[in-house]
Amino acid sequence: MDLARCLKSIILSVPLCDRCLGRQFSNLMPSHGNEAKGKVLKNFLFMSEVSSKEEKSQKSLKIIRALAESGHEPSLSFLKRNFELNVSPKPCYICSNEINSLIEKAVDRIIEKSLEVEFKTFYVGLTLPVSIEEKDEKVKSFFKLKFGEALKNELNREIIRKIKKKLRKKSEMKRPDVLFIYDATRNQVSMQINSIFLKSNYKKLVGGIAQTKWRGVDDKDSTPSVEKMLEEILLPIYSGRNLKFHGAGREDIDVKMLGKGRPFIVEILEPKIRNVNLKKLRSEFNKRFGNMVEVSEFVGTTYLDVPRLKLEAESHRKSYRVVFETKREVSEEELKDLSSKLRRSVVNQRTPLRVLKRRKDKVRRKTVYDIVFRRLGSTLYEAFVTCSGGLYVKELFHGDDGRTAPSIAGLLNTKIKILEMEVTGIEGG
Repeated sequence: MDLARCLKSIILSVPLCDRCLGRQFSNLMPSHGNEAKGKVLKNFLFMSEVSSKEEKSQKSLKIIRALAESGHEPSLSFLKRNFELNVSPKPCYICSNEINSLIEKAVDRIIEKSLEVEFKTFYVGLTLPVSIEEKDEKVKSFFKLKFGEALKNELNREIIRKIKKKLRKKSEMKRPDVLFIYDATRNQVSMQINSIFLKSNYKKLVGGIAQTKWRGVDDKDSTPSVEKMLEEILLPIYSGRNLKFHGAGREDIDVKMLGKGRPFIVEILEPKIRNVNLKKLRSEFNKRFGNMVEVSEFVGTTYLDVPRLKLEAESHRKSYRVVFETKREVSEEELKDLSSKLRRSVVNQRTPLRVLKRRKDKVRRKTVYDIVFRRLGSTLYEAFVTCSGGLYVKELFHGDDGRTAPSIAGLLNTKIKILEMEVTGIEGG
């Protein structure tokens, strides 16, 4: 590319401000801002024409006049001093000389909006008038320019640079605390606030508490849940819009969760407050709900840990204590034989009837690693089970009409009723 010839062609065709001209050649001088590049390019063309004006006076004068019309001060002064020509600068073809004003407006409105939310990292998105971007691309296309950058990229960079300096915050493109979106057509700012993720363990000390809210049930649903309790404490403190609960598996509403508790991640959506004392947060929760549900200390984490938590729930071993009743009395010998048959056995479980409406109907293969029985009465027994994650333990006992095999009811050839059940431990919990 002949740079001088290309510059002449552009300048003689359309008036461009320093920033819009420099942007067309941005990658040729990456260490300089586009406005500085534009000035350098105009100065280069001006000096080139002034030095050759005697040889091509009319053509050079035409180029210098075009430079003056683009707002180039040395050209304006040269024409006035040497030819007594007062040239009036024309608006930039692309931005109508509004870019610097647009940047300042965006910065002012974003800083004003930033007072509504706590954040450490941010990024900026832009909505520009279609005509400006179209004109910018038209110049690139018409003159076959391959060294420029998009107008939106430049504006984003300049706005972010100024906000970083004024607010002393860090910019981060991938999942910032808050994304400010400036609409240049309306001079308005909207926000996308990214979630906060906290990891903890919960213990259910009593039965009758669900893990999560019943989806599809109206707000009058009175069933207590761990999720509802977390909402009551966390949402006001974080000034969040909503909350999502991500658990490492789940237990039935009537089952206690003991031991070290079940790992979970709570996601606070659109939190306007982020700087929270997590130790006090735990203390506040346990003070309010500790007679029913306890949580361990909250630890900040990221969205990346949510799928990891779900996968670990399937692979980690779980331990249970189950109190059950049989229709007939089972001898000590039968109990020992039952333990021997089930220990390290693979159980084939077809999706239980009780969850068939919300779970895919398929056969799962799970392992019973250990099981020990203890007699409590003539037909009353206690069992301690260690099994793989995802095993439906109730069905292991009563058989679910043959959908789980082997089952304790099937091996003993008797009906079983579960009276009490609790999770006593989760590997890694």
